[in-house]
Amino acid sequence: MNFERCYMFTNKKLIRFGLSLFVFLGIINFTISYFQTYLETAADIKWVVPEIWKTILLDVPQGILVLLGAIALYDFTKEASQKDASI
Repeated sequence: MNFERCYMFTNKKLIRFGLSLFVFLGIINFTISYFQTYLETAADIKWVVPEIWKTILLDVPQGILVLLGAIALYDFTKEASQKDASI
């Protein structure tokens, strides 16, 4: 396989940054949901983050990171062509 064709796998800082960003967004999403549920059940306060902001700030970046990861994984696992295999 020709691993040099996929830049994402040769740049470990980019992989580390993408994974850190994905985990950070997941933690933020969990924290917002946790506090919303806590305030509704314990204090009867209806604190709602508008869905459009939740989508823009959390779901869209997570979706983009998942797509980039899928593309990088596809590039990484794609079989080498016959020309590359003969070298």
